[in-house]
Amino acid sequence: MPGIDTGYEGKVVVVSGGSSGIGLGVARHFAALGADVAILGRNREKLDVAVRDVELHSRALRKSVLAHSVDVRDSVKVSQALAACSERLGPIDVLVAAAAGNFFCPAEQLSANGFKAVVDIDLLGTFNVFSAVFPLLRRPGAALLAISAPQAQRPWANQAHVCAAKAGVDMLVKCLALEWGTLGVRVNAVSPGPISGTEGLQRLSTSPEVEDFVRNNTALKRFGDVSDISRAVTFLCSEHAGYVSGTIFDCDGGMRLGNLLAL
Repeated sequence: MPGIDTGYEGKVVVVSGGSSGIGLGVARHFAALGADVAILGRNREKLDVAVRDVELHSRALRKSVLAHSVDVRDSVKVSQALAACSERLGPIDVLVAAAAGNFFCPAEQLSANGFKAVVDIDLLGTFNVFSAVFPLLRRPGAALLAISAPQAQRPWANQAHVCAAKAGVDMLVKCLALEWGTLGVRVNAVSPGPISGTEGLQRLSTSPEVEDFVRNNTALKRFGDVSDISRAVTFLCSEHAGYVSGTIFDCDGGMRLGNLLAL
């Protein structure tokens, strides 16, 4: 029986926020499964490094990986970048919206600009890439996926801006799944827990004590790996999840369950 990660040969996959962290891991995994991959990111130098990384793992017939430097907050440039990807590679089968921004800040110290910056990157940016890719999708059969966060479902201190933005992302996913499902487009999200080697975990783990607390607050008592998220993403975007849409898939080691045993 074929594995759940098969079926991406000849598929076109775009990952926004694909130059580092979870986005890069997702792009790398899709390439290793045979997909033609394009990545979007803001920093040209990071993009160039990411392209070489993804190309090393690629099993696609076209080994070259496309990259476009673009800010997901700029809807016009996002549309131009995605149109260029489709013109080069063909109709887009999968788009993963992984661009995100975050920082710790007490609500009483949070400026309007700081709040807006995170909402614009996380929520508006996700809408921009989904909206721009819609006319370029191979329909029916295309899959869209957003990288969400546990903050969308649970209130976190010093994270009011992220909680608000990611809650919006989750609801956007559900609304688009409802509207675009009639056209054969599936829309889902993956909500990662604490993932080793990511900027998000580095910002969260401000001390060894905090790091131990975060680790112990997961049912599995360990941090995840970028590959854990990549496998979840490739499953949800594959035909093996062909009847799954509008789902927020928690890939968090059981963090959402809390940790009453530690009290």
